[in-house]
Amino acid sequence: MEVNGIELNFVLDTGASKTVIFTLNERDSLVLNNTQNVELRGIGTGEPIQAILSEKNNTKIGNIIGVNQTIYMVYDEHFDFSSKVGMTIHGIIGYEFLKNFVTTIDYTNKLILVEISSHFKTPKSKKYSRLDLTFHQNKPYLDGKIKLPGSSEFDVKMLIDTGNSDALWIFEDHKKNVLCPTPFFVDYLGEGLSGSIEGKRTKIQSFQFGEYKFENPTIAFLDSTATAYARVFEERNGSIGNQIMNRFKIILDYPNKTIFLKKNKSFSKEFRYNRTGIELSYFGKTLVQNKAIPSDNSYTNQSNGHVIAFMIDYVYEFKPLYGIYKIRKDSPADVAGLKVNDMLYSIDGKLAQEFELEEINHIFQGDIGRYLTIQVDRNGIRYTYKLQLKDLL
Repeated sequence: MEVNGIELNFVLDTGASKTVIFTLNERDSLVLNNTQNVELRGIGTGEPIQAILSEKNNTKIGNIIGVNQTIYMVYDEHFDFSSKVGMTIHGIIGYEFLKNFVTTIDYTNKLILVEISSHFKTPKSKKYSRLDLTFHQNKPYLDGKIKLPGSSEFDVKMLIDTGNSDALWIFEDHKKNVLCPTPFFVDYLGEGLSGSIEGKRTKIQSFQFGEYKFENPTIAFLDSTATAYARVFEERNGSIGNQIMNRFKIILDYPNKTIFLKKNKSFSKEFRYNRTGIELSYFGKTLVQNKAIPSDNSYTNQSNGHVIAFMIDYVYEFKPLYGIYKIRKDSPADVAGLKVNDMLYSIDGKLAQEFELEEINHIFQGDIGRYLTIQVDRNGIRYTYKLQLKDLL
């Protein structure tokens, strides 16, 4: 999306009511208009963060132009979202963008289609189901049902949160007896505007909304400390994240407060979680020399029956560097001896620089019983560890 003529990368986050920019470098010479200092707060255990509120900005996505847009800019140097994603992300866009359009999110084909509401035609296919959305503070909610092991089913109101990579989050509530079942383990869930988010990761018997029912989904129970801000809306019980939503082709019709859903090929896939206990972060790039290639300037000298060829052209590429950001206590990685700030060198013999961060995270969610051979660099010395992926739930 272009902001005042500068092209930036954003996450489309239905859980966000505001457009927020939080990563800029020296090359991003963005000018923001009509600014004032404010504080922003979100899920997380930290304090509110300082931000700049800017009004009367111009945005552009494709041929969609927005004028008089309000944008918040976070200037906390410790808030580093890009390193957790593995690519440069400058900010998040949500309601301010979605409110005027019908937006189709096609996870299978990695496409987003944006239409003017008056041009939208209701899908005729019977494979789609239509559900009503409710909104609070410009965020969309669905009604659902959760069944905990050994308990009865109860109703929940859940935020649709495409910025959340988990399946489900739910707020613990002792008054309503919404408590985390056993077994569980405390896990790092991600970063919010107000700091790191942790929760008790477990599985529940089922979660359902509309006609769709999910058996044994993974879920994270969040305590009142991390969710104090979110609990201001007392009816909210938690969030539906992308491990649920990416099982559908989604049509969000914000003007008419409606969502259309159609199952895709991922609908019945198993719910998984990180079984190594390793949380990786993107630590930048390194320049790697590949094999030399024939050069137009090559010189060949033949004398005394010997041929000497001088190849002077080489291919250099920037490759990603990944380091360990967190290690879950008592996890396979912790037991093996891996440490925070270890630089990942290889996984099962393949150099880490050849992977996308998403690919590595998929490997870490691998089959129970699988062994991984992980090499790391620590203070210039290379160490090799063998981990076995275990089922903790």
